[in-house]
Order: sequence, then structure tokens, then C-alpha cells
Amino acid sequence: MALYTQLDAVALQRLVDAYALGTVRELTGIPQGSINSNFRLVTSSGRYFVRHTTVRSADDLNFEAGLLALLNASHFPSPRLVSTRDGSPFLELQGGRVVVFAWLEGEELTRERLTSEHLEALGVELGKLHRVGASYLGVRANPYGPEVVRGWLKGLEQHPDAELSAIARELHGHLARAESLRGGQEPRGVIHADIFLDNVKWLGERVSALFDFEMACQDALTLDVAITLNAWCFDSGRYRPELCQGLLRGYQVQRTLLPAERESLYGHALFGAVRYTASRIRDFHLSGLPPDKLAPKDFRTYLARARALHQMGPEGLRALVGV
Repeated sequence: MALYTQLDAVALQRLVDAYALGTVRELTGIPQGSINSNFRLVTSSGRYFVRHTTVRSADDLNFEAGLLALLNASHFPSPRLVSTRDGSPFLELQGGRVVVFAWLEGEELTRERLTSEHLEALGVELGKLHRVGASYLGVRANPYGPEVVRGWLKGLEQHPDAELSAIARELHGHLARAESLRGGQEPRGVIHADIFLDNVKWLGERVSALFDFEMACQDALTLDVAITLNAWCFDSGRYRPELCQGLLRGYQVQRTLLPAERESLYGHALFGAVRYTASRIRDFHLSGLPPDKLAPKDFRTYLARARALHQMGPEGLRALVGV
């Protein structure tokens, strides 16, 4: 993710010793993301993905580790977490906590290459995730629920930039509408909560891994569907119906949406669009880090999603996705 922390030579040696990774050959920073520092590590024993966080608690990391253990045991395409010599899923290091994963094979697709077949395959895996995750006993509330987002917007409304304060007021209205349309009786369970194009690896037409489970938590399963829909199916200012329908078609191979979930999909999609508009303003637009430390993400792309959803309304979205 963003390179907030640089691992010095002493910290790096402590890391490879704690994880028994062998001799360091290469460490490369990865600027994509928002709140962590991520690295590609090559050692004499192989290739690894290293994540340094100063914001995730031990409970958060243990929740993620337990979920990944369940997914691995269920043969779900997911990352393999590397434990320290003493069996811990993380290491206290340089003012934060480090987790290490085996490097994932495969490629990330660009938006221009997406087809309905890709979205159908992704939908199948999302449905599997929700089925397998139903047996997970770990507990973690969504850290970015409506109250948190509402707090962000209140702060942005006071920003001296007139455009940002106006957008925050607009988003407050969208958030209120979203909350009025999100169902309270729909099924809840473990969700990934962050399935973006750069969190999925592909081998050919097959999903080889869903990764970056640090946002995983318990919430409405339909919220996960809606976040994925927003991330993958919107391009050039519009939702692409063939991609939307492919995602929902694949998902329902594994798990049929209940009537209440079909009704609430719009509210979840609108909430997701508001949440990511606000977080991108905070984490990217107002960050101040240079591009080599933080790969930029334009909040306006998610603002466009919120506006498109506002324009089409619940029935428009249901017709678009075919549910």
C-alpha cells in the first residue's frame, strides 16, 4: 500500500530472522493502496508479500489470520499467511505490526479487458466465500460503517475547499437515502469488503486468488456484492449491464439472493459509493504524499457512481443487474 514506513536494515533482518525466510535478495516498495506500507520481498527461500500496518490491531490481524486458515483448509483461492518461528500470525516491528504472505501467482486484469465471463467467474468465488465464511467463529464489526462515514463527511463539510465541502453535503444526502433503503433483516456473515480489480489474481479465465482480506469483517452479505459491483462494473461514467448481470449470475450459482437482499442491493451500492468517495478524498486527495509513495486514486470516479445510482433509483438498478 502507501509507503508510510520504510523498513531499515535492522528491521528487515529482524523480520527475516523471525520468519526464517533466509537471505534477503531484494525488497521493493509497492505504492498502491492507502493506509499500509507494502513490499515485495525476495529471499533465498522464495518470494513474499510484506505488509506493515500502524492502524490494524492485534485483534484485527488475528481475525484475518483465522479466516485465511479456514479458507485455505476449504481450498478457497486465497493467500497463504506465513507464521513466525513461534507460530504468531504477525510481528511487532518498527512502530507497527508486520504480516507476511507467500507471493501469489497470476495477473491482475485491467478494466479494458473485463468480460461478462470474468464477472461470472468472480461472482462464483464471491458466493463461495460467503458460504465457506458462514462457519467462521471470529468476530469483527465493520470498521467503516455508516457512523464512521458520517463522521468523515461532517469533517469534510468544514473543509476550506468549497468544492470538497459541497461534495460532502451532497454525499450526506446520498448516505441518508442509502441508509433508508438498506434492509435490517437480511443475512449477515463474513465479507471481504474490498474486492477491487487489484485484489484479485487470475490465471487465464480462472480466479487464482482473492487477497487483501484485511478489511474482512461481519456485515450484510449483500454489501459485499454491492461493493464488488461498484468496483468492477462501472466504466466511463456508466454501469455496464453485461458485467453487472454476469456478477449476479455467477454469485447465484453458489447462493441465491433472498427477496430482501434484492430490495436492499441499491441501498448497499449507494452506501458503498459514498463510503469510497469519502475515503478517497481523505486517504488520497488530501494525503500530500508524492505519487512514488502513494499511487493516486481519483475520488471523482466514485462520486460518479453515487450520482449514477441516485439518478437511476432502486428499480433502475434492479433492472440493470437483472434481479
